[in-house]
Amino acid sequence: MRSLRGKITGSFLLLIGCSVLGTGIFVALLLQSSYLDSLTGRLTKEGKMIAETIEWEKNLDDPHHFERQANIYGRTLGARVTFFDAEGVVLGDSAEGNQLNGKAFPEVKRGLLKSSEPTVIKNDFLHATLPVIRNGKVLGAIRVSMDLEEVNRSLEKVWLSLAGGLIIAYSLAAFFSSRIAGGVTRPLEEITQVAVDIAQNRIHKRVQQTGNDEIARLGRAINRMAHSLQKQMETIRKSERRLGSIIESMESGLIMVDSTGRVSLANRAFERMFGVPAADIIGVSYKRLTYPYDLTALITECAESGSRLRKEIHLYYPEERMLEANLAPMWVEKNGVGVVIVFHDLTAIRRLEQLRRDFVANVSHELKTPITSILGFAETLLDGALKDPDTCREFLKIIHDESLRLQRLIGDLLDLASIESKKLHLNLKTVFVDSLIQSAVKTIEDQVRAKGQRLEVHIEEPFEIEVDPDRFRQIILNLLSNAMNYTPQGGSITLDVSREPHRFRLKVTDTGVGIPPEDLPRIFERFYRVDKARSRDSGGTGLGLAIVKHLVEVHNGEIDVKSKVGTGTTFTLSFPLKQDRDGPG
Repeated sequence: MRSLRGKITGSFLLLIGCSVLGTGIFVALLLQSSYLDSLTGRLTKEGKMIAETIEWEKNLDDPHHFERQANIYGRTLGARVTFFDAEGVVLGDSAEGNQLNGKAFPEVKRGLLKSSEPTVIKNDFLHATLPVIRNGKVLGAIRVSMDLEEVNRSLEKVWLSLAGGLIIAYSLAAFFSSRIAGGVTRPLEEITQVAVDIAQNRIHKRVQQTGNDEIARLGRAINRMAHSLQKQMETIRKSERRLGSIIESMESGLIMVDSTGRVSLANRAFERMFGVPAADIIGVSYKRLTYPYDLTALITECAESGSRLRKEIHLYYPEERMLEANLAPMWVEKNGVGVVIVFHDLTAIRRLEQLRRDFVANVSHELKTPITSILGFAETLLDGALKDPDTCREFLKIIHDESLRLQRLIGDLLDLASIESKKLHLNLKTVFVDSLIQSAVKTIEDQVRAKGQRLEVHIEEPFEIEVDPDRFRQIILNLLSNAMNYTPQGGSITLDVSREPHRFRLKVTDTGVGIPPEDLPRIFERFYRVDKARSRDSGGTGLGLAIVKHLVEVHNGEIDVKSKVGTGTTFTLSFPLKQDRDGPG
């Protein structure tokens, strides 16, 4: 395909070539005509001069006179001069050997008749024939002739000179037309290149144009368009990055299926939920998604019906989850309907709902036992047992014990609710660990002795810790009470305290019945008991370890438990020596 520059240059050259050729032909013909006219005028004037000056009548009797005169005039004028008498007979001729009758030549015949057209071209000669008139009488004729071959040679020189000039003019015109075409097309080529660069996303390119002509205005318009496009592209990229960040940071899983049925997008939350890398499913037909098994049918139903769908999906891999799948059709697709699917993880909500149900059931069960006992023994007393002092005292003691148990249960529930609501305020103080441990041990050592158990406390050296004394004492008492309840008579309970560079450890070890491995993950749940009968007989509420766990966490601590059935259990707690004031507490 020819370029615009080639087209403009070709058009210029064609126009100039036609103009130069036409001008050359016109000028050449004009020069030829002018030259012949000039030559004709010259021959006519020369013939008239000879006819008027020659002494004709005196020399008619001398046949050699006209011959000599013809030669003289022929040499002088550079032409052929011929004299004819009134009958057309040649009297003298500058060209030798020609004695023809002049009347055989039409031009001579017209000259003798005083024709108004004295010149004629014949046999490659230009003839000018003029009559010799004396006293109104034609005495003869004079013909001045010039060979046109000489004229043509002169004209050939003119033609060559003219052709050379025209070639030079055409070459100059071609050069300047190329420069002009280049000046016109070069800015257009630059504008075209900038447009191509913009189409290839190199939108920083600009047209360098000056002036106020049409091309300069076009360049400025291209620059304004590129600037506007650049701003729009930056806005789109910012929106894409923002949308991408939002999609990738979503806790909900997201996949998009285009109108062709291929997965076009899957975020990281989807990868975590289903254990499938996004790279393995993007670009793949959704019908090849084999997990979860009912997802394909849901996408098909949503695309065909064009309505929103919502359904819960139960997953078992990579971990058990309850998901809510929300499917919505996308009508922005040109070739059909796409589908966007959002997965909300309901596992925590369902677990909380189950915990709530279990909590209500457990609280109801725990409250029912002491209340039933109190109500039953009170009714027995009212029915007449008051008259028997021993029975009355026994029943009142049972009612008192059950009331205390109910009080402890309600107190533990209130403490646990306060701790879990994150509204617990720690009254942090710097105290010596040995004094805090000893004060807690004194509270429970009488109960330990009453059960025939041994309690040993080991503190390597006194050191200061920063804790809430009351809450920390509650941790120790709950752990010691738990160890005491599950340790048989004659067993031992050991409390060890050790210090590390920035933390300290508290370890409570018993020689009790131990905890089965399958129960270890659940011992910190509310109301969970490994040995339910033993716990209730000891007056336990089932909330002690749950309270311990939460109090350890608000002190920025960690808790670990190891146990072996029939051997005993060890609770290990680790706390920082100094609390972070911006921490959970």
